[in-house]
Amino acid sequence: MPNLTSLYIDIPAVRPGTIGAYAFAFLCTTIATAVGVAINPYLEGVPFVTFPPVVIVTTFISGLGAGLFCIVLSTASATFFVLRPVWSFYVESPTDVVEILVFIFEALFYVLLITGMRLSLERYRELNHNLERRVEERSAALRESQDRLVSVVAELQHRTRNLISVVGTIAKGTLRASKTFDDFSTAFQDRLEVLGRAQGLLLRGHENRRVTFDELINTELAAQCIQAEENGLVTLDGPKGIPLRSRTVQSLAMALHELMTNAAKYGALKQPNAHLTVRWRQETFAESGKPWLHLDWKESGVEMPPLDAKPQGSGQGRELIERVLPYQFDARTTFAMEADGVHCTISLPASEHKAAAHPSRRLARADTDLSDVNQLTAWASGRHCC
Repeated sequence: MPNLTSLYIDIPAVRPGTIGAYAFAFLCTTIATAVGVAINPYLEGVPFVTFPPVVIVTTFISGLGAGLFCIVLSTASATFFVLRPVWSFYVESPTDVVEILVFIFEALFYVLLITGMRLSLERYRELNHNLERRVEERSAALRESQDRLVSVVAELQHRTRNLISVVGTIAKGTLRASKTFDDFSTAFQDRLEVLGRAQGLLLRGHENRRVTFDELINTELAAQCIQAEENGLVTLDGPKGIPLRSRTVQSLAMALHELMTNAAKYGALKQPNAHLTVRWRQETFAESGKPWLHLDWKESGVEMPPLDAKPQGSGQGRELIERVLPYQFDARTTFAMEADGVHCTISLPASEHKAAAHPSRRLARADTDLSDVNQLTAWASGRHCC
């Protein structure tokens, strides 16, 4: 099917309504008059033969106004230069009057018909332009979606490989530290659930913000069926909305899980007269100007075992806090077995932005890089990380 826009002639200098359009009508009429005067001695009885074509051309190129102006000029020129008596506007023959009227009605018909065609072509041209623009926009959006999908698939593949590596090494480390298969099954399942909860927080694509620390600790407390209430076993003291760097969420979740598991088995979450206080705050360091999260985990009222007693637990949680977190994130940590319970502090960089970026880019930042996987692997396997 031919492109109808090719029939549309648009010359800026003679567009409808411009001075150039009326000058073009005058030029066309002048040419038609000259040709008509030249051939009139040889073609008697058709004085207007040269004028309809110029009316058609003028209207098609310069629009309705120029076409009507061309009719007026053509009628005057034919009357003055072609009809007898020449060089006069007087018309002596009734036949010539009829020919003038026929030419005027015929030319008006051409002008109205061509004007309608021109308007239709202009409308078609506008619709075709809008359609092409929309197709281009949709094509660009489709290409962007395809690129984003490729990026997301690549990131998911990378994440899957990393998670498989972490899960495998956690299984080995948990098996090595477990005395019975039931101990292994419980500990391994708990650690897998921690990873799942951390990934769930990171993959909330519908929320345009980062994971916050209060969300993370409340998620872990809820997983242990623990509620922070007034006069309860647990006191939470800290502001809401401190955003975490995506790459720290998984490791921090594991550290909180190990602290809570230790407290539930031996410390403040097991003994009826004990208490757990978790305080956190955000502080901007003057030397770097970047925000840091400061966490203080304090158990009190715990009946601690004698100093010469055999250590309780596998020690993997302490290894994670004292070695992995500082190595991964330049965190500053302490872990002390005080007279009335465990006292742990963790300070690590927080996020500088609350708003999440595009989902595909967000996945890339949320994923742990290879060094993070190696450190978690070393921790889960019970090896030193530095």
